[in-house]
Amino acid sequence: MSSPIIFVTGTDTDVGKTFVSALLVQKWEANYWKPVQTGLESDVGDTATIEQLCAGQRHEPHIFEPRYALQKPLSPLAAMEYEPTVDIQLSDFHIPGQNTDCPLVIEGAGGVYVPLTKELHITTDLIKHLIGSTNRPVKIVVVGRSGLGTLNHMLLTLEHLCAANLENHILGCILNGKRNPGNVKVLQRYGRRIIAEVDHCSTDEDFVTALDGIPNLATFS
Repeated sequence: MSSPIIFVTGTDTDVGKTFVSALLVQKWEANYWKPVQTGLESDVGDTATIEQLCAGQRHEPHIFEPRYALQKPLSPLAAMEYEPTVDIQLSDFHIPGQNTDCPLVIEGAGGVYVPLTKELHITTDLIKHLIGSTNRPVKIVVVGRSGLGTLNHMLLTLEHLCAANLENHILGCILNGKRNPGNVKVLQRYGRRIIAEVDHCSTDEDFVTALDGIPNLATFS
């Protein structure tokens, strides 16, 4: 059976998707791809961040370049207004690489309802497009903050994915930040799988410690 594709999305911007993606890349010995990157005028971008986080770690992933790289720190739709020659189309996205023995972590831009194209396709449409373009299993990991407000954001995100007929593709949730047992308990009461809780990490040692909290990919097979 081919190795899975893991699509990492978030409940909001700056919830830790890139850091969690780096953890999954390392723990699950996966490659990495960010299809659409924005904000390059003010940040090195998530692809470069993944390279930095994985440097010196046990697994050296193949990191694929974004299909689109935009300058403004906005949604792809809004960022395109500043680069009128760019016209993102869902048909432009093809899963890179031919190594089906290696998992692939794909990091989305923002959350599931972020507008990507001038036709108002959103991240959910991109996920569906990728599912339809491969025979590999595609699973979704939703990253959210651990603290106050995450219940509403997380449950709305998951409800939207279910309404889009993607429930069977949801692998589970990862909460990022200071641990909040109460929020975990409520999400579990709603029947949602908590893959991991990730504490704030500021050093390489913290990163290695956080890896221990990520279950092996075989756990979900």
